[in-house]
Amino acid sequence: MKLAVLALEGCMHSAIAGVADVLSLANHVMQQSGAKPRFSWQTLSLDGKPVRAGGGQLVAVDGAIGKRASLDAILVPGNLVDHVTAKRLQPQYARAGAWLRRQHANGRLIGAFCSGVFLLAGAGLLDNRRATITWWLQGELRQRHPTIDLAPDAVITAADRIVCAAGPMSWVDLLLRLIEMVEGKETARLCADYVVIDTAQRTQSIFMPVGYLLSQDPLLTRADLLVRRTGKRPMTVKRLAGALGLSERTLNRKFQELTHEPPQAFIMRRRVEHARTLLETTAQPVKTIARAAGYEDESSFRKAFRKLTLMSPRAYRARRMEHAA
Repeated sequence: MKLAVLALEGCMHSAIAGVADVLSLANHVMQQSGAKPRFSWQTLSLDGKPVRAGGGQLVAVDGAIGKRASLDAILVPGNLVDHVTAKRLQPQYARAGAWLRRQHANGRLIGAFCSGVFLLAGAGLLDNRRATITWWLQGELRQRHPTIDLAPDAVITAADRIVCAAGPMSWVDLLLRLIEMVEGKETARLCADYVVIDTAQRTQSIFMPVGYLLSQDPLLTRADLLVRRTGKRPMTVKRLAGALGLSERTLNRKFQELTHEPPQAFIMRRRVEHARTLLETTAQPVKTIARAAGYEDESSFRKAFRKLTLMSPRAYRARRMEHAA
């Protein structure tokens, strides 16, 4: 695979250095096993000159985007710039976007992560396509580019040779997906294994703080308090609507506007969030935690927990204990 990393002013330096490290290690492993190294990469800027990364580092590059090159894929890092700087950089973004459009039209894979997704969106590459971005930028992306088919819980999406990844460190997921699309699943899995990267399917739901959602509107704060003070009776949409003085239809409409999900999903998310805290901070049995989170039976709790976290409560507790060690 021949990969180019597009370096623009304010870009996240971690991806540029990280890509080189992962692919270097992958090539080394392949050589050790008697196989031919498969990966080459280069860092490109708009004019071939070094660029200043968002953290202040000066990033050396291998060339300019205008030069003809044989490429399989292009990776666009997120950036660390404020809105004033972003406005100043708009001409550069427009030029980079035009280049990416041409590259995509010529059959190349295009990938971006975190705020780099905005560059693809601004270039029109995500119109009516499935895409994702980190949870705290989703509102802005929806507002600026309403035609995007946003996957709010996805860590990574792929559609029509365009791959989007969510958070600042999701360049790892992005790189592995690009490798998979060019070299196949086995090569991608081998790379993941040798750099000890967890490739298990994940969702942004587990990382999305309920506090972030609550800050969006007072109604959500009141709803959260009611869900947490359920007591012995499990909270239902009907009970929540009554406690808030709203009809179920109005409650559903307001939640769709504020959270882009129905109130039942909010209730489940809040319960699971509470259960996560108990699993992380106590040694209570899962059955006890299920009841504390508002579930009458353990089976329903396990099903809801797995839906949001893609793992069982027991596996979640074991993993969190592992990370805390």
